[in-house]
Amino acid sequence: MKNALFAFLLIALITCAVSAQSAKPWFEWTQEDVDKVLNKSAWGHTVVNTDTSQMTVVFGQSRSAQGSANQEMNSSYHIMLFSARPIREAFSRRVMLNNPTIKPAQLQNFVIGDYSDEIVIAVTYECTDRRYLATMEEAFNSATTENLQGKVYLELKDGKHVLMNQYARATKDGTGAKFVFPRYYGEKPFVSNDNEILRFVAIMATGVQVSWRFKVSDMKYNGKVEF
Repeated sequence: MKNALFAFLLIALITCAVSAQSAKPWFEWTQEDVDKVLNKSAWGHTVVNTDTSQMTVVFGQSRSAQGSANQEMNSSYHIMLFSARPIREAFSRRVMLNNPTIKPAQLQNFVIGDYSDEIVIAVTYECTDRRYLATMEEAFNSATTENLQGKVYLELKDGKHVLMNQYARATKDGTGAKFVFPRYYGEKPFVSNDNEILRFVAIMATGVQVSWRFKVSDMKYNGKVEF
């Protein structure tokens, strides 16, 4: 029994070692790899909200007037730790997949960007209901650093939090709106290996609120917590 257990553990260790050695560099990621990092990873997640309150038929109106009446409404937010290198690697790889002539070296400055003083959250969004999509667009496009003061913050499990110090609207590059926070709390990093949860909250407007809890222990990349 002990020999069998030892053999099982040995195989597991070898498998893990081989897996670590065969990890692909970002410029060899597939589209599936890119989507996973951006939308379902320790650094990026898609939050989907479903609203069935509009599932009623309004008689006497054209379909264009009804909008999405008699259909469930799905809205989603893609929340990403943009200051975490894996997210920038995923965006870079997406650029390469869409433009095969571009080489990794041309994107290297973007990938290794200096975020030593900042934590940056990027958010994109979409919605199946064009009316609510317009509400989302208005909230994000009209927002400024000034009018979001006190409404956007990062919070740890112990209640310690930092407020956003800069907001940048989305540009055409597809990386989303950016929320910038200080990386340091006093003289110490705001996030450390000892933290369990990093919560992001952004109250953009009435009915437009974004939040997500990042699990810090899952954010290890190349041997360190990457955020």
